[in-house]
Amino acid sequence: MIDTSIRRMAALPVCAGLFMLFCAAGWQDMLRGLPEKAEREYRQENYEQALQLYQEAQTRNPDSDTLAYNLGNTLYQLGRYQDAAGQFGRILQQDSTSLSPRAIYNMGNSLFKMGQESGNQEFLSKALEAFKQSIISDPADEDAKYNFELTKRLIQQQEQQQQQDRQDKDENRDQQDQQQNQQDKQQDRQQQDPQQQQQEQQQPRQQAGEDRQEQQPPPGEMSEEEAEKILQALMQMEQEAREEQEKKKKSQATGSKGRDW
Repeated sequence: MIDTSIRRMAALPVCAGLFMLFCAAGWQDMLRGLPEKAEREYRQENYEQALQLYQEAQTRNPDSDTLAYNLGNTLYQLGRYQDAAGQFGRILQQDSTSLSPRAIYNMGNSLFKMGQESGNQEFLSKALEAFKQSIISDPADEDAKYNFELTKRLIQQQEQQQQQDRQDKDENRDQQDQQQNQQDKQQDRQQQDPQQQQQEQQQPRQQAGEDRQEQQPPPGEMSEEEAEKILQALMQMEQEAREEQEKKKKSQATGSKGRDW
C-alpha cells in the first residue's frame, strides 16, 4: 500500500523572510494592513478569512508575486487545488527569481492532489515534471525527491489498476456474450415452427419405415418365406406322388394272383 502523503504540503504561506516578502509586494499593501491581517488569519487556520483578505489585497496589487504565492497556499489549504495551481502558475509566468523554486514545488503539490483525487494520470505526470524541475533548482531538497518518487509509484500503481480493470472488463464481457449466445439458442428452439418440430419428431419413424422397405426383396424376386412355402409344397407333392405309386404297386400285385386250374 503506497503512502500517498506528500511532504511539505505548503503549510506556510512563505517559509522564511515573510517580512521581506511583504516588502517585495509593495509598501502600499503593507501600509493598508491587508497582508498582515491575512497572514494572521492564515496562521490561526482561519483559511476562509485569510482568503478574502488576500483576494482583496490582490485586487489592489495584481502584479504582486508574494500575494499570488500566499493566495495559492491559502487555496491549497482549502482544498481548491486547481485554483492554487493557477496562482503558482502566475508566478512562474512572471519568472520571479525569488519565488519560482517554491512556486514550482507547490505547483507539483497541487497537481499531485488533483491527480490523486480524480485519478487523472495527466495531472500526476505534470506533478512529476514539476518535482523534477524543483530538484533541478535545488538538488539538496529531500522533500522534492521524496515527492517525485511518490508520484512515480502512484502513476505505476494506477497503470496496473487500469490494466487489471480492463482485463476484468474483457472477461465479464466474454461471459456475458456466452450467456447471451446460450439464451439466443434456447429462444430459437422455443420459437421454432411447430410443424418443423413435428417433422423432426417423426423423422426417426420414417427412417425406421425406410429401413423395413429396404429389407423387402426387389420386384421379381421371392422372399425367403415364400421360397420356404414353395419348398414345403413341393415336398408335400413329392410325398403324395410316392404314396400314390406305392398304392398302385400293391394293387397290381394283388390282381396278378388267381386260382391254379
